[in-house]
Amino acid sequence: MYADIDTSTEHQAVTRLFDLVRAGEVDNLEFSQLDSLVYARLLRAYDVDTAATAEESIS
Repeated sequence: MYADIDTSTEHQAVTRLFDLVRAGEVDNLEFSQLDSLVYARLLRAYDVDTAATAEESIS
């Protein structure tokens, strides 16, 4: 789904997502993209079958 990115970039993405949530800015494209990126990384990290979770979302 996403190209491999380094851990520094992943950390920056999570930090920015956290900042957006704290500011209440959750109804924009940047939040949606970061949310999707973090969710995909979590699925990959825990080796979850993405076909079984394709219809689920955390947002």
